Formats: sequence, C-alpha cells, structure tokens
Amino acid sequence: MSAEPVVEVNPFECPMQSMREKPQVHDELRDGGPLVRAQAPAGGPVWVVTDFTLAKSVLADPRFVKDPGLAPESWHGIEDGLDSPAPEYRPYTLIAVDGEDHRRLRRVHAPAFNPRRLAASADRVTTIARNLFTDLADSSDASGEPAELIDGFAYNFPLLVISDLLGVPVTDPVMARKAVSAMKQLALGTASDAEYDTSALEELLSQAVGSAMEGTADTMTRVLYERGLAEFGELPPDKLVYMIMGLIFAGHDTTGSFLGFLLAETLAGHLAPDADAGEFVEEMLREHPPVPYTLWRFAAQEVVLGGAVLPPGAPVLIDIEGINAHREDPASRRLTFGDGAHYCIGEQLAQLESRVMIQVLREHFPHARLAVPFDDLRWGRKGSQTARLTELPAWLRPR
Repeated sequence: MSAEPVVEVNPFECPMQSMREKPQVHDELRDGGPLVRAQAPAGGPVWVVTDFTLAKSVLADPRFVKDPGLAPESWHGIEDGLDSPAPEYRPYTLIAVDGEDHRRLRRVHAPAFNPRRLAASADRVTTIARNLFTDLADSSDASGEPAELIDGFAYNFPLLVISDLLGVPVTDPVMARKAVSAMKQLALGTASDAEYDTSALEELLSQAVGSAMEGTADTMTRVLYERGLAEFGELPPDKLVYMIMGLIFAGHDTTGSFLGFLLAETLAGHLAPDADAGEFVEEMLREHPPVPYTLWRFAAQEVVLGGAVLPPGAPVLIDIEGINAHREDPASRRLTFGDGAHYCIGEQLAQLESRVMIQVLREHFPHARLAVPFDDLRWGRKGSQTARLTELPAWLRPR
C-alpha cells in the first residue's frame, strides 16, 4: 500500500473572493493527488477526495457513514461542520443516520418531494417570487436606492416557499430565519447564552403540526406525518416539529446561497434572453456550489481507499467545489447535491425555485440589472458554512 500525500493546508480556508475566483486551497489539494491528507480545523487529520470517480465510490460505499459519534472528541459540533443532534432526535435526522435507518427516513420524506407534487405547487412558488420582487421594487422606487437582493430575496424566497409547502404560515421571513437557526443550534446542543426568542416560530410550527395530525391540511407536513406513522408506528408532535424545522433550515440556507449567485449572474446579463433557463441553472450549480465539501463522513472500519489505508473513524470530505471546477469529462454529473444514498432530497425543489425566479424576472422585471459592476461583487465563507455574497444591489425597474 502507498501512503497518501500530505498537504499542509486548511481545507476550509476561504478569503474574500470576486465572482470568478475560487479559493486556492482546492488547487493545492488537487495537485496532491486523488486522495490527500490535510489538517482538520478542529484538530487531527482529514482525508480529502479530489477525484470525481473516487468521490462517487466513497459516496456509494456503506463503510463511510455519517455517524457523528465517530468524530474526534475535540470537535465541538456545528462550528466544526458537524451535525450532531441530541440522541432522541437523531433517528429523525436524514443527515445523521445511515443504512436502514436512513432508508426509512427517505421513505418518509420522498413522497413530500415527489416531482408531480412539486410541479403542482409551481403557481404558488411563482406568486411568492413575484410578490417579493414587487415589494422590493416598490421600496426601491420610493427610496431611490437599489434593492438589496441577498437578504431581501435570495434567502427569504426559499424560506417562504418551504414554509408554505409545509403549511407553516410564515409572514416574517427575517424572524423565521433567525428563529430556525437558533432552534437548530438548540437541537444540536450548541446554543449560546444569548438566545433569540423562538416562541413566534414555535407557535407557527405547532399550528402546522396540529393541522397535519388532524388531517385538515394537504401539506408536506401532513405527508410526513402519514409516512412517519407508517414507518415508525407513531410520530410524536415534538419529533414532527423537529423534522419540519430541519427542512426549513436546509430548505433555505443552501438554496439561498445558490440563488444569490444565480441572481448575480442573471442580472449581469450572462443569461441570454432566449437561452434555456434550465440549462443555465445546471451550469451555475456546477459553477457555484453552496458548500465546498460534502458533510463529514467517517470510516466505520479500516478502509483501503485509493491505495491508502484509512483507520477506523477517519474523517473524510469530498471536494465538491474542486471536482466541479476541474471535471475531466464535461458530461460528468456535478456533485453539488452529493451522490449515492444521501443525495439531496430537496434538489427538485431547489431547481424549481431557480427556474421560477428566472421566469419571474424575465416576465415581470425584464429591465432588472445590477447596480454595481459584476466584477465588484464579493463572496466569502466562514469555515464549513455556505458561501455567501456580501451584497447584491440591483435596480429592478427602469431608471
């Protein structure tokens, strides 16, 4: 067996970048070979896969698991990119279980994200996008200042969409974003002393769960409840609240990141008026993945990978950003939504939201444009968190 190359870099290093720049660390990792060993920010070694074929094999290999219990003891949870739910919630956490436990949860969630069900919601999604853009345009007209689309649209839009589909009557997306982040930290045991008041969102989640359990609403939450009963025999209200809270967090955080970049590219005129929106979205998903790597995986046993021996518990990352940018085969599928058993269950919804956003801009705001030069835009990322544009000022109507 050969020893894997060691690259003395922090895989998560990401200085502020322009739109066409990517962190240099991905090239340094790739130059080391298809599998390299680096230093995890929280301490200890991490093995990084930089090759597309090897990445797909890891993502399909049941010997690499999501069990946070295998993480080094020095790691502290969410700040180290580790989702480690409280034990009573772990069986209801898609990203923290494997094997039959994961397959059971996929069977619970899959009907809620059925393509036909999502297609039937397209008009509602369109209305949400149109109303958000209209409110931003009206405020911009009144103030004479450009609309700010990162906080104003990119993150609010997917949050309002997933909340609507779940039957959670959110009218204040800013409140909901702060509250769901605080609730996630509480469930992971990483909440700070200065807690954000989550009572308003908790009440809305309880309303959605109550309607679902009473059978009075045809929502995603109702589907989750029915499928949960079929798989678990019972699904207590607190566990259902936890599940839909997780979907709200996941359904707006990564999608909001990507929509910011997609908006910037679209408003800069990089999408021709007659170009296919779906093809453009695919290109942008490869160009601007919200996260640089997959979530942590750990070797459940000693594994020989790429000619190297990984010990039990070895932390493994797939370099999504680097592999997407350096694909040898242009036809190879981008890894933005992962691959294998843990392939993102919300991909179809994210695709729908992306296409609808472009459609609404084309039909209702054809003169929308950036208020600053495209090359002046900057983005960054803290650790393993999602990429984020610092700002996106735009004129939505002619001036």
